[in-house]
Amino acid sequence: MRKLLIPVLICLLAASAASAQPGGGRGRGGGGGGGAPPSAPKKRAPTPEFIGIVKSIDAATGRLTISYDAVEVINWPPGTQPFPVAKSAMLEGITVGEKVRFTLDSGEIATLKPF
Repeated sequence: MRKLLIPVLICLLAASAASAQPGGGRGRGGGGGGGAPPSAPKKRAPTPEFIGIVKSIDAATGRLTISYDAVEVINWPPGTQPFPVAKSAMLEGITVGEKVRFTLDSGEIATLKPF
C-alpha cells in the first residue's frame, strides 16, 4: 500500500503545480485559464473639427486653401494652407470668403460644412 501511495502523491503534486501555471499546464497557447483576457477593441479619439475661412478654390487639383483657427485638442496652431478634398464634389457650393467647419483624415478634408 505504501509503495502505491508515494507515486500517486507525486502525480497529484505534479498535476496541481502544472494547473497553477499560466495556460493551465496545457502547453503553449493553452487557451485555458490563467492568461490575460483578450483586450477590448480600442476606441478612436473623436476627430477634431477645424473652423476657417476659404481663401481659394482650385478645382483642377481638388484643393481648398483655408485660413483656420487653432485647434487646442491636438495642439495645432492657427494658419493658412491648401488641403486636398476627399471627393471633388465637396467643392461644389463652396465660395471664397465662406466660413466653414471641416475635419481631416490622412491630411485631406474628409467633411466640409458651412459654419
